[in-house]
Amino acid sequence: MISRISLKSVATYDEDGATLDDLKKINFIYGNNGTGKTTITEFIRNPENFQNCSLEWKDESMVTYVYNRNFVNENFRLDNPIKGIFTLGKDSVDLKATIDDLKEKVRSHQDEIKRISDIYDEKKREKENVIDEFREKCWEIKREIDTDFKDLIEGFRNSKDKFMQKCLVESSNMHKELKTIEEIKLKKESIFDRPAEKVQLIKSISYDEILENNPILKQKIIGKEDVDIADLISKLNISDWVQQGSMILKETEGICPFCQQTLPSVFEDKLNCYFDQTYINQIEALTTVSEKYQQRIESILAEISEVAVQQNSFINKDKLQQLLSLIQSKYEENQLLIQQKKKEPSRSVELVKLSSFLKEVNTEITYANNKINENNRLIENVKVEKENLINDMWRYIAEKNKSNIDNFNRKKSRIEKAMTGLDRSRETKNGYKRQFEDDLLKYQEQVTSVEHSVNEINNILKSFGFKNFKLATTSEKGNYKIVREDGQDVKDTLSEGEKTFITFLYFYQLLKGSNNKEDIVTDKVVVIDDPISSLDSNVLFMVSSLVRQIMFDIKNDSTDIKQLFIFTHNIYFHKEITFNQGKKSYGEGSFWIVRKRNNKSYIQRYQENPIKTSYELLWKELKIREYQSIVSIQNVMRRILENYFKFFGNINIDELEDKFEYEEKVICRSLISWINDGSHYISEDLYVEGNEEVADRYFEVFKKIFYIQDHKAHFDMMMSDYQYESIHIDKNGEAEEMAEEQGALAEIEIAMKQVASGSEQV
Repeated sequence: MISRISLKSVATYDEDGATLDDLKKINFIYGNNGTGKTTITEFIRNPENFQNCSLEWKDESMVTYVYNRNFVNENFRLDNPIKGIFTLGKDSVDLKATIDDLKEKVRSHQDEIKRISDIYDEKKREKENVIDEFREKCWEIKREIDTDFKDLIEGFRNSKDKFMQKCLVESSNMHKELKTIEEIKLKKESIFDRPAEKVQLIKSISYDEILENNPILKQKIIGKEDVDIADLISKLNISDWVQQGSMILKETEGICPFCQQTLPSVFEDKLNCYFDQTYINQIEALTTVSEKYQQRIESILAEISEVAVQQNSFINKDKLQQLLSLIQSKYEENQLLIQQKKKEPSRSVELVKLSSFLKEVNTEITYANNKINENNRLIENVKVEKENLINDMWRYIAEKNKSNIDNFNRKKSRIEKAMTGLDRSRETKNGYKRQFEDDLLKYQEQVTSVEHSVNEINNILKSFGFKNFKLATTSEKGNYKIVREDGQDVKDTLSEGEKTFITFLYFYQLLKGSNNKEDIVTDKVVVIDDPISSLDSNVLFMVSSLVRQIMFDIKNDSTDIKQLFIFTHNIYFHKEITFNQGKKSYGEGSFWIVRKRNNKSYIQRYQENPIKTSYELLWKELKIREYQSIVSIQNVMRRILENYFKFFGNINIDELEDKFEYEEKVICRSLISWINDGSHYISEDLYVEGNEEVADRYFEVFKKIFYIQDHKAHFDMMMSDYQYESIHIDKNGEAEEMAEEQGALAEIEIAMKQVASGSEQV
C-alpha cells in the first residue's frame, strides 16, 4: 500500500512541491480541471519518469492499475484490436474451488512471510540497539584513559566504531599477562622520552691511491734519441725548450726566430722525428691522469664537506673540518706540481700523498657509525617496548571491558540465532509459496480465458441500456473489438459518452484479471481519474455503483485490490461515491482537494469530506450564526425553507405565518417574504438593538416551522448533535473549519458554473 506521495518540480507543482501522506485504503481527491490531478495519476502509473518526485510504500510495492486519459489512449483505440482480459471462467466449479484454495494459501503464506519479515526487522533493530549500547560502554572506557594514555591508543581515538571493533579483537587476547594501570603509566614515562627515529649511517670515503702514484708523473717525457739532433738536446737538457720552440716554428714559415736565417728544409722533419708518436701518447696519458685526479679529489672534498655540515651529533665535526682543510691545502700543492709537469714534461714530479689523510677521515666516520648503530639498536628496542606497552594497555582495556563484552556477545549471539531461524523459516515459507504459485498458474491455465470478460462487459452494457454495441473476440486470439448488433465494426461512430463508459467497463473488468495469464492473482493498487466525463445521470449512478462495489470489496478484504485512489472534478459523482451511511458504509477514507493558484498546484487534506451540497452548507452556516450578520442569517433560513418546503416538499409555505402569533408571526412573514416570486416585504421594523437576541428569535421561529409541520426529525438530523440551545464555539478551531468550508464552497461554485455553461452533462 502507498503511504506517501510527494511531487516536486513537475507540471504545475513547483520546487516546494505538494505531499499526500498517511494515505488510507480508500482516498478521495477532488479538484477542478487543470489543477494537477492527472499529474498525480501519471506519477503513480510511471514513477520512473518523475525524477524529482517520490513514492513510498508502507510494505512491499504492488502492481498499479491507473485509469486516466493516457490509459484510454494506450489500451483502447477503436482502429486497433483491444487487448483481451484473462479472467477465471465459471465452467469448472471444482477447479475454481482448487484455485480459490491455492490463492488463499498464497495469501496466507505471503502474510506469514510478512509477519516473519517484520519480526526479523525487529530483531535486526534489537541487534543494532545492543551494538549501540556496547559501543557507548566501550567509549566510556576510552574517555577514562584518553588524557593520560592517548599515545597508547592512537589510531582508535576518533572513531567509536573503530574503538569498539578493536575492543572485540583484543577480547580474544585475554591470556596475556595483565599489568596494572600504575605499571603501564611508569613504563610509558620512561619509554616515550627517548628519541623515536633511527639515524642513517654515514657513507665512508673511497679513494684509489693509483691516481696519486701513477708512473707517468715521475717519468721524464723526452723525444727520440737516435735522431742526429738528439745528442745536443740531451747534452743541454733543453727538450722542453725545443718542444715549445717547435710550436713557435710552425708560425715563422721556415725562418729561425733567433738568427733570422732560413732553416734547412729537413730541419722540421728532424724535429718531428724527435717528437714522435711515443712522445705524443705519453703527453696524452699525462693529461688523462691529471684530469681524473682532479675530478676525484674535488668529489671527495664535496663528500667530506657534506658530512661536516650534517645535523648529526655522532660525528666529530671539528676533527673533520681540520682534516678537510689539510686535504684541501695538500691538494692545492699537488695541483701546482701537475701544472709544472704539464709545462715541462721532461720534469719528474711526486705528488703529496692524500691517502693517509683520507684514512683518518674514514676512521672518524667509522667511529661515528659505531655510535649510530648503538643508538639505532636502542631505538629498535624502544619500538619493541612501545609495542609491548600498547599491548599491555589493550590487555588492561579488555579486562576492564570484560563484563560488557560478555553481555554483548551473549545478547548478540541470542539475537543472531533468532534471526538465522527466522531467515530459514522465511525461506521455507517462500519455497512453499512459490510451489503454490506454480500450482495456481497450472490450474489457471485450464480455466483462464478472455471470453468470460467479454460476456461480463456485455452483460453490464445490456443492464445499463446500451444495446446497440458490444464487445466481441477477434480472429486474432486473445483480442477484442467493438461491434454493432449486426457484427459490423463501430469504427468511429460511438458517442463520447458510449466510448467513455465502455473504456471504464474494460478497466473495471481488467481489475478482476489481467492482460497476462500469469498476473491474474496479484495484489494491486487502483487509481481512477474522472471516469464519468460527459455521461448522463443514469450512467453516472451506474459507474458510481461499480466504484462503490470496489470500495466495499476492499473494506471486506474480498479482492486483490488493496488500495484505491479516486480523482474527480464532478461534485455529483464525488457525493455519490462518498455516501457512507449504515450498511452502505465503505469504512475509513482520506479526503483531499487539489487547487491551483497563480499557476501553482497545492494539495490540502481534510479530516472529513469537504465536498458538501449547497443545502448541507446552508445548515452548516446556520450552526455558526453567531459569526454572521442578521441579514445573512435571514437569507440562510429563507433558502433552507424554500429548498425544503417549496421545491422538495411542495408545501404551501404562505400559510405558515397563520400558525404564529404576535412578534413570531412578523418574523415568519419576514423569513418567507423573498420566496414569493421575488416580492419584498417590509419586515415591520423588527431590527432593534441587540443583534444576537434578534438572531435567536429568528432561529426559534425557524425551528418551530419544522416542528409545526411535523418535520422535527429532519431539523434534528441536519443540526446533528449541535447544541443550538446553548452555543459555545471555539473561535480558533471554528475559524479554521470555516476557512475549509469556504474553500469547499468555492470549489462547488466553480463546478456549478461549469454545469451551467454545459461543460458537464449530468
